[in-house]
Amino acid sequence: MKTFKNTIVIVIHCLLTSNIIAGVTSRDFNKKKLSNQIEYVSYNEAEEIIVSYVNDYKSDRFASEVRTVGIEVPDYGTWSVIVTGKKLSNEWEVVLKKGLPTNPTYVYKIEFETLKAIYNREINALTAQGKAFSGDYTPMSVWEMEGFTPSPDDDSKLNAFSFHFWTKGFPEIIPFREGTTRKAHGSNFTVFYYEKGLRTAWYRILPGEKVRDDAREQAAPFPMLGVTIKGTIEGKVDGKRITVAEGNTVFIPANVAHKWWNDKDEVVEVVLIMFGKGA
Repeated sequence: MKTFKNTIVIVIHCLLTSNIIAGVTSRDFNKKKLSNQIEYVSYNEAEEIIVSYVNDYKSDRFASEVRTVGIEVPDYGTWSVIVTGKKLSNEWEVVLKKGLPTNPTYVYKIEFETLKAIYNREINALTAQGKAFSGDYTPMSVWEMEGFTPSPDDDSKLNAFSFHFWTKGFPEIIPFREGTTRKAHGSNFTVFYYEKGLRTAWYRILPGEKVRDDAREQAAPFPMLGVTIKGTIEGKVDGKRITVAEGNTVFIPANVAHKWWNDKDEVVEVVLIMFGKGA
């Protein structure tokens, strides 16, 4: 019996110290301490969620693009996602390893509750990262490892990867409704899709809310279209007062100041399309 127990201890130790997650389906075990210092082994739910995204991405046509990123979930661990670009039978090779990448790259930092919300389709990853200013808090962010200096093109391509990796299934469906949003630029939003030259989002502007009221965010280096799909929005474009009712679209040129407000008693919904050089 003593020999059997020793064997079990050795097996558990191997699981704990293994760096590669075999087949990207095994469960991670974290050692924790009880108050009396007796060790027990608990299942890492964060890794289960990440494994499900890795396995799904193997069937994504965008997995043909070589990329390595890190993932950090505070209090749960760190991982490396390695997309090799190799086709294996009817899927692409995507490898998950414990620990951050050895070569400096991007790292997603995600709060566990946000990771679960993304998994449950309560919010999408691009929305979780959205903010008006670089110093704003977000429950999901991307940081750069020491020694990694990305170009603007790298950042644009990462937005597309963020969408495809963190959105399951095909065709990829993005929910947008009350409760799937975060707040930035003065109102609630859901990001639809970002890639180089194109950004799209949905805004749900409540009565009394002001959008881009801060002068620092009133002019963008790219053109945009605001499509009002519900209610009526008031605003100023290049200093000119304007009203955009449901069923109408307003064009805003690059580097032109604009701001909006909802002075009605009903919610206003606007689809924002940002495009062109710099988007």
